[in-house]
Amino acid sequence: MRKQRLEQIHKRLIAIREDLLMEIKYKNSEAAQLIDEGVADIADQGLTDTLKEFLHLLSDSKREEILSIDEALERLGGGTYGVCLECEEPIDIERLEVQPHTRFCVSCKAKAEQLESLKTGLGKGTI
Repeated sequence: MRKQRLEQIHKRLIAIREDLLMEIKYKNSEAAQLIDEGVADIADQGLTDTLKEFLHLLSDSKREEILSIDEALERLGGGTYGVCLECEEPIDIERLEVQPHTRFCVSCKAKAEQLESLKTGLGKGTI
């Protein structure tokens, strides 16, 4: 990839990372505010607990995305950015533009998702 494009990708990754950090900070402050405010009755407590759990789960997924961005930045610095970690073929630039921190090409990602769905789908609906 050209140096100019790599610099653009680097800036975009940094911007996405900063946005995610701000979102995590906001969600964590929302959860803390729910704890500080207290609740009026048991039904409100259940709803508050569910909302707090949801906010923390959302933050966890955002943290995972930040780790993925950090890995992409490392690959960018190491000269391996844009190469699929599975098949070691170049990742289409269109895919990188949509998801700049992706680790896999479309084909390898589809295979991984199919395998995962087979693993999690086994036994569903059985007693």
